[in-house]
Amino acid sequence: MDRRAFSLSLLGLLASTALVRAEEAVFLDYTRDTLDKAYDQRVWAPDAQQIIARYARDSEEVRKRFPPRTERYGSREAETLDIFAPAGARALPVMVFIHGGAWRALGSKDASAPAPTFIENGCLYVALNFDNIPAVRLPEMVDQCRRAMVWIAGNIAAFGGDPGRIYLSGHSSGAHIAGVLLTTDWAAHGGAPDLVKGGLVMSGMYDLYPVMLSARSSYVKISPEELAALSAMRHLDQVRCDMIVVNGDRESPEFKRQSQVFASALAGMGRLTSRLELAGKNHFEVPEALNDPASAVSKATLQMMRG
Repeated sequence: MDRRAFSLSLLGLLASTALVRAEEAVFLDYTRDTLDKAYDQRVWAPDAQQIIARYARDSEEVRKRFPPRTERYGSREAETLDIFAPAGARALPVMVFIHGGAWRALGSKDASAPAPTFIENGCLYVALNFDNIPAVRLPEMVDQCRRAMVWIAGNIAAFGGDPGRIYLSGHSSGAHIAGVLLTTDWAAHGGAPDLVKGGLVMSGMYDLYPVMLSARSSYVKISPEELAALSAMRHLDQVRCDMIVVNGDRESPEFKRQSQVFASALAGMGRLTSRLELAGKNHFEVPEALNDPASAVSKATLQMMRG
């Protein structure tokens, strides 16, 4: 073999080796490319933008019909929450909702649409607002939501809510944050140990380890210690309430797996109220189930709150 042929052969071998290494599994049987796709819901929902636009449109219509009270729970501009309450509300159960948006988009004004389901069934509905990445890091987002929950517990009675019956829900990255809050030691944050009486998590991520192996790590910057602290699956000893776990059957395989693993763990603890997989629904359609009081998600949630 002459020198040129040997060089070409060597280059071919190196290229093949690089390709094999690039295709090596980084988590379970996922390569980096397939894991990136498994944590990018837009790959699985080509109509994502239209659905997200619907959040804002439907929410605006609800705010016209049922103007909320907007209150401030902190000093930062984003630290506000919208309270929807029926007329004459007094000591009613409270549902707090944490919006999604991949930790870097949307706000409380995109999360008003579920309010009628609750206020027309004798409950308060509260949509949280908080900073998104890159204005703050993920740990600070979680801290904002924790402070909001403590504020709600201390002030919601003035708006007709029962501080002893506060429930928490969230979708997507909001379900991730809700999961962290549902596994929080509230006494360490100035709240009652049983501050939250029940939870609804929809299409969330409950262990950040595989998430941080994906392309999401390009904008979510956390340390290994923060990763562990912000993974609900690693703090199941702090669960103090029952939960409902929901996802769509047209979501990415990782979001479905995360929901199933979290639900199975809760079931083993006797803390799973309901496990729902919504037929024909992609990731972005799932939270819209709360807009319909007759949906299985709304019925299970209202039953939990009445219990």
